[in-house]
Amino acid sequence: MTDVSILDYAFLAFESEASPKHVAGLQIFELPKGAPRDFVAQLVLQIKSAKLDAPFNQKLKSRMVGLPQWVEATDLDLNDHVCIESVPKPHTMAALLERIEDLHAESLDRSAPLWQLYIFEQLERRRFAIYFKVHHAYMDGISLSQRTLTALTEDPDLRELSTFLKVDHAEHQEVRSHLVSDLFGSAKRAGRAALVLPALAKLGLKHGLRILHLGGDDLPVPFTAPRTAFNSPLTPERSIAVLDLPLDRLRNIARHAAVTINDVLLELCDQAMTRYLEEHGGAPDVPLVAQMPVSLKRPNVEQGNQITIALLELGSKETNPVRRLQDIHNHASDVKHEFTDMTPETAEIYTLLMQSVAQLGETLGAGRVMPPLGNVVISNVIGPGKQLYLCGAPLLAVYPISTIAPGLALNITIYTCNNTLHVGLVAGHSAIPDLAPIAANMSAALVDLEKAMGLKPKRKRAARKKKSTQ
Repeated sequence: MTDVSILDYAFLAFESEASPKHVAGLQIFELPKGAPRDFVAQLVLQIKSAKLDAPFNQKLKSRMVGLPQWVEATDLDLNDHVCIESVPKPHTMAALLERIEDLHAESLDRSAPLWQLYIFEQLERRRFAIYFKVHHAYMDGISLSQRTLTALTEDPDLRELSTFLKVDHAEHQEVRSHLVSDLFGSAKRAGRAALVLPALAKLGLKHGLRILHLGGDDLPVPFTAPRTAFNSPLTPERSIAVLDLPLDRLRNIARHAAVTINDVLLELCDQAMTRYLEEHGGAPDVPLVAQMPVSLKRPNVEQGNQITIALLELGSKETNPVRRLQDIHNHASDVKHEFTDMTPETAEIYTLLMQSVAQLGETLGAGRVMPPLGNVVISNVIGPGKQLYLCGAPLLAVYPISTIAPGLALNITIYTCNNTLHVGLVAGHSAIPDLAPIAANMSAALVDLEKAMGLKPKRKRAARKKKSTQ
């Protein structure tokens, strides 16, 4: 029995029917050669026979005073958490995504352990899929992707499930307590607070100067993003789309333009969103603003990875995609420079204040009148660079299906795996009923950028031919 941390409790306290706080991943596999007809059914049996560790065998217990506690679920029945379904006819990815939209809109049952796993068989082209949903109070999306990899192996001949849903509970608690200490510990230390408060005041002064067009900082002023369809109030329904981008093509662009792969991704997202807004009559006259994770790790400082959420202005109204890419690169460099000049405590408290105000606005229903903090969350998670297998089934794709941040209606998360960028787009259905146009716009933006730079995508005919014979 352990107490729910303040950080974990925040995800529970601010959850609503329209804004559930869970994250998920969608993995696509190909059946092994010579797999029996009941391969997926046997896989489900292996998963259900696995011994679960915390937090997956824990549920919430409320108390009259104080925060809830995590307690062992003695009545845990894996039949309630591990389900097998057939992909609806015509057994396509589109049909699968429609079902995932329904599942992702549903909140998890707080009277039971806060996770669900669905395995879908009969997906086109001899494939099957796994959709794994966990509450953010258990772990974030990055941790989820790392944990699910523990069931995979580089050995294509291994047919037994070595481990699944296994988490080092001591490590999980250590990470959570470390995060809470990072966020709130400095407020208890007068010495650190004395350093953080002047730094925040200085940052506020810079924002004020920028508002008055008298110079200022390189960061966008919080809550000055343009209001777009991506800031519409949420309803429970969700829209989901996925696409794949070849890492080699983005790396080629980045190398020739002297920018980073993340810069190229931001440009593709920016072009895709701007075109969508133009087609729907709602493109703003000022740049869109993205919220993105930024690493604050300093060289020669043993303090682990420091991550915060930064605001980044995307491209200008410049129509030349190469110049827009350079604009984004410059903006990203400025933001990185501004954040690395902060102490970790200042950056974390600055982020906490921004996100708290945004969450409070959403909770109070003030989203229609309060200026948006940003327009979209864009993040890129680096996954394995080698081919992995699940009981002999090769992993083909991993699509992040994330939660939607306060005040927003769109999330774009990219998972880099085995030389491919797997993109997962999630939106509020009432704001964006169909995400396919934005996904298509991203692919078109990649082609446009290559053409503008005079680059031709490398074709791997031999590799494709080999793949088709498997």
